[in-house]
Amino acid sequence: MRNSLFFLSFCFLISFELIAQSKYLIFFKDKGESDYKYFKKSEIESKLLKEFSQRAIERRKKTMGDEIFSYGDYPIYEPYLQHLESLGIKPVNKLRWFNAISTYLTDDQLALVKNLPFVEKVERVKFFRAKKENFYVDFNQLNKTYSNDYGLSLTQLQLSDIPEVHSKGITGSNVIIGLLDTGFRWKTHEAIENTDVIAEYDFVFQDTITANQPEDAPGQDTHGTMILSIVAGKKDGKLYGSSYNSKFILAKTEDIRSERRIEEDNYAAALEWMEQLGVDVTSSSLGYSEFDDPNESYTYQDMNGRTTIVARAVDSAFVRGVVTVTAAGNEYNSNWKYIISPADARYVLAVGAVNSDGTIASFSSRGPTSDGRIKPDVCAMGTSVYCVSTGSYSNYTYASGTSASTPIVAGIAALLISHYPEINQWQVRDAIRNTASQSTRPDTVFGWGIASAKKAISYPLIIQRSGVPFLYKTIFSNTNIDSVRLIVMSDYSQSILVNELMTAEISGFKYYKQLPNSLNPDDVYKFYFKYYSNGVEFRDPQESDLVYTFQISSLKVFPPKKPLNQVSSFVLYQNYPNPFINQTRFRFDLPEQDWVTLEIYDVLGRKVRTLLNDVGISRGTHDWITWDGRDDNGNYVSNGIYFYQFKSLRYKSTKKLILLRK
Repeated sequence: MRNSLFFLSFCFLISFELIAQSKYLIFFKDKGESDYKYFKKSEIESKLLKEFSQRAIERRKKTMGDEIFSYGDYPIYEPYLQHLESLGIKPVNKLRWFNAISTYLTDDQLALVKNLPFVEKVERVKFFRAKKENFYVDFNQLNKTYSNDYGLSLTQLQLSDIPEVHSKGITGSNVIIGLLDTGFRWKTHEAIENTDVIAEYDFVFQDTITANQPEDAPGQDTHGTMILSIVAGKKDGKLYGSSYNSKFILAKTEDIRSERRIEEDNYAAALEWMEQLGVDVTSSSLGYSEFDDPNESYTYQDMNGRTTIVARAVDSAFVRGVVTVTAAGNEYNSNWKYIISPADARYVLAVGAVNSDGTIASFSSRGPTSDGRIKPDVCAMGTSVYCVSTGSYSNYTYASGTSASTPIVAGIAALLISHYPEINQWQVRDAIRNTASQSTRPDTVFGWGIASAKKAISYPLIIQRSGVPFLYKTIFSNTNIDSVRLIVMSDYSQSILVNELMTAEISGFKYYKQLPNSLNPDDVYKFYFKYYSNGVEFRDPQESDLVYTFQISSLKVFPPKKPLNQVSSFVLYQNYPNPFINQTRFRFDLPEQDWVTLEIYDVLGRKVRTLLNDVGISRGTHDWITWDGRDDNGNYVSNGIYFYQFKSLRYKSTKKLILLRK
């Protein structure tokens, strides 16, 4: 029956001529640099200023300075497009960041295009089939606990400390979140009908309607509508989203007529569109591991952040100032098991799923990436997440999957930006990861742990205002704070350089202190806080031997750790447990920052797995690298003796380990 319905709708939508075509990406060799009449940088950038929203320009300035445009932003050379059009080839999507267009080509057109002198290469657009997630209906309610009556959405938000942030008036206002999904029927449900949607676009049918239309499959917009409600919902006593007062940009990028078919070019085009409009945070719940054409499937080796179009698009958005959030995937119970693209992107916040008790969801995809980076980044509740039921005005349901945990984390990012509008995307990413539940020992199951909105907003930040650095600290307390004191010390001694009271903003829980000119912007400094309430002194970090560190020039604030001078020599410890059955952990001490490679070898000296590949790692103790007994191709290796080798610019050491899988 499903195939029959698909065939009928397909016939109505697509002509016979188009059926004989396939969708391709055409990459160009340049953007017309040799045409000096056309390629004038100042004129091109003047035109770009008119194309980009003022919000996008201001967001870019936070991370890019005055050089807000790069070569990737320049438009595709128009004469190339005109030449293709003369051949009957029209673009579906124009991808500036890739200097490419997507289009439909016949076999004859494909052969012709490949030989054009201005064409770099032609690749077929990959189509993914995303796995369905579980939904079921429940209408029970919880008792009111906070200023908002969260109903059954309380559990999912409480696990990430979101209601306490809402109670301080931080609800995501003045932040734009962009969602990429199957479609959005947001105008016909009580919890999302008042959502502030500032733009929406259907990249499947190239129109501005993201809700279902006659040519769509019946459930096309179901998934996206549910995801929108998890971040944007607002109906007292029933549902609140994680960032319910934000503005939203909605992109329909998936086509479920073929088991949720996802086209990479639609995803990339949607990100470029959102970025120009000034989006602050993007959230995508794509979870794909199978392909319409198995012969074109990516492999685990491709999960390196550099291969797929979607991963490269996500990182292109990030370097332009956008906080990018995506689902890690639901693959652990499948043969694939690992995260799926774009969760492999270098800068994206890849989100895993946990149960309401904080244990990992059985389906949540694991890391690492194929080049040895830890993924997922963080987790949030992803089982039985309360959301709207599409197709009704007042019914609700539950969703399970990493796509349900992702909008919770996207909302946390928006809350952080709402509270600190000046911070950039790097600071948002660091604050969320550095305050998650296991940030001192990240692994490839939970990443840095369960994300906490309260802790992320409490994380100290450096903010530049007119070139002057200020250190900010937000304190959540059930009692009145009398005063907050900042103590700054030299990184290599105990000499106190700053010991002064911080100034409170009107809110009463946000404090700041201008950092003195005497601090070298490139040096690293230790610091901690003391605050006083009803005559009682508190310290942050609480442990007396822990300190934060910061560097002004990079705006970096590093999480609490023991002072660096306590790590004075290199040590590679024995892995634990050893022997191991399912997973083992590695630990080493670095007396200075270094570039580290960690590899597994068998007894014949053949490399089995690369866990770290020339990764820059800071001074200190590190115990977050794990191995699950798989090789670089994702296959389980046989039981026996192996060796792990640590190599860096300064040190080299090898130790033996034993795998005893049952």
